[in-house]
Amino acid sequence: MRSITVSLIICLSAGVQAQRLAHHDVMLLNMSVNEGKWKIGEASYLTSFNPEGYNNQPKFFSGSELWLTVQRADDTTQTDIYSLNLADKTFAAITRTSRTAEYSPTPMPGGKRFSAIRVEEDGNQRLWSFPINAEDNGRPEFETVYDVGYHCWLNDTSAALFIVGHESEPHKLITAGTNRQKSRKIAINPGRCLQMTKDGQLAFVQKASEEIWYLKQWSPDTDKQEIIVKMPSGSEDFAILPDGSFITGQGSVLYTCSPGKDTDWKEAGNLAQYGVKKITRVAVSPGGRAAVVVE
Repeated sequence: MRSITVSLIICLSAGVQAQRLAHHDVMLLNMSVNEGKWKIGEASYLTSFNPEGYNNQPKFFSGSELWLTVQRADDTTQTDIYSLNLADKTFAAITRTSRTAEYSPTPMPGGKRFSAIRVEEDGNQRLWSFPINAEDNGRPEFETVYDVGYHCWLNDTSAALFIVGHESEPHKLITAGTNRQKSRKIAINPGRCLQMTKDGQLAFVQKASEEIWYLKQWSPDTDKQEIIVKMPSGSEDFAILPDGSFITGQGSVLYTCSPGKDTDWKEAGNLAQYGVKKITRVAVSPGGRAAVVVE
């Protein structure tokens, strides 16, 4: 992808020191479905603009716009958010903060703002939001909630938050509200991937033990949980395809599972032919294209 003039909406001064992150690439996959069975088609690499750097946490903001967390190969201090235009094959920096780090770009309900995890000047991690039109430099959405690692918006005033544990304290999954709604604990030892289903359920991975992980869904309305399917060994990242099927990766292979139809995962394609050894995060566009993080 070629470079264009960088659009900077944020230039705040702060003082956190991040580390040099391992190289990851992002691939774009065309996918098709026939009689409920998904298969991968044409594949291409998206991150030639940063061939030795960190490219991760893809999120579709539209069918032709993919946002990523990026660290340039020559930068050992922080990460920024980048936008990739898949139609004209250009990219732009959305944030360019000197000494803070931003992760996990996510469109917010309403379409006017996006949210991201920010590692702040003092090292704290909070969930921030920023305007799409760059009219301000952002704000923390939940001022007193710290150690936020990952997030997912449940609606326009509440979010599910992965809270990073420390020492003997495990990771936990909670809710928080911008209108001072009472926080709820959803799970202990969750996976890092959080997704909303079409019927308003929160899908997440529950790590029952070191070896056994389940894909579950939780209802914000009833507070009830149910197991969807056991995850492939070592897989905690997934996305939801347009028909409601789930997609995940294990090694170089992508698998799908349709709730109510499948009792286990079905192979959708193998990326070994592209030199891929490991698939981690997955994102899906409204039209069914998949962006996958690969090693």
